[in-house]
Amino acid sequence: MLKSLKVILLVLLLVIVYVLVNENSTFNYIYPEYRVKSYEIEVVNSRSILNQDPVSLIPVKYHGTLDFDTIPEVVRKSVFINYMLPAIVIERDRLLDLLRHVEYIENRMVNRLPLRHDDLLFFKEMMEKYDAVSIKDLKIRLYPQPVSLILAQATLESGWGTSNVFSRAHNPFGIMSFSTDEPRMKFVNPELKTEVFVRSYVDVLQSVEHYFFFTAKLPSYEKFRKKRWERGTSFDLVKLMKSYHKTNEYTELIDSIIRTNDFEKYDNISIDKDYFGYKKNYLQLIRSYFEDYF
Repeated sequence: MLKSLKVILLVLLLVIVYVLVNENSTFNYIYPEYRVKSYEIEVVNSRSILNQDPVSLIPVKYHGTLDFDTIPEVVRKSVFINYMLPAIVIERDRLLDLLRHVEYIENRMVNRLPLRHDDLLFFKEMMEKYDAVSIKDLKIRLYPQPVSLILAQATLESGWGTSNVFSRAHNPFGIMSFSTDEPRMKFVNPELKTEVFVRSYVDVLQSVEHYFFFTAKLPSYEKFRKKRWERGTSFDLVKLMKSYHKTNEYTELIDSIIRTNDFEKYDNISIDKDYFGYKKNYLQLIRSYFEDYF
């Protein structure tokens, strides 16, 4: 019995040594796990919203509803910006991590290096989710637009957070709903005096995630995505978003909001390094080797 146990431990030790040596020789067999430590804050009033630095962001997820109509106009803008920024940056960085994962897989394919089952499954799911026809197409769809453009659109569509659609449905982008299968709410269009359905979300982070998704997937944004991949500025990109809103002045309005409020200063904002990081799980690595090769 003791002898058998020693043999098992020896085999296990050899497997661990093999995994670690092979990990170094084949360059990162396992894609490191991306982690963000976020604060969870229940919104009570405007003082619940953290002030954010335009360079280094504190990740926070807000729960509850904030009535921006009751916030004095002199501070409403800054509260709205500080409320929206975490959701935009957290989701933008999540997409950039997905993009890096795809590039990691692409690099291993090009260099004929082995891929884990988990990576192959991830790649298949991403291709299907975004209707991508190639790796290059998938990367183009995942690459996010600048923070300044997203913030300007949220500002315009929600009226600095004062719209009913935003306060009741957590929908700062005025995204419409055309299916009974999705969460939605009914509102009366004040201009047309007709009933319309808009998407409803559990929080603003979910709305930002969906906003990124439909601009990444809908065929009408193909030129927009191409320019985005070419690192086009917010001013370049908004010209290619005419299908987003029927107003002829939409481009000019977004342009004006960005310039007037100096939103471009947020384009290079990043999550404070104390709140995120990549961690390599070697137990997961060993498990993967057993699943993939034994």
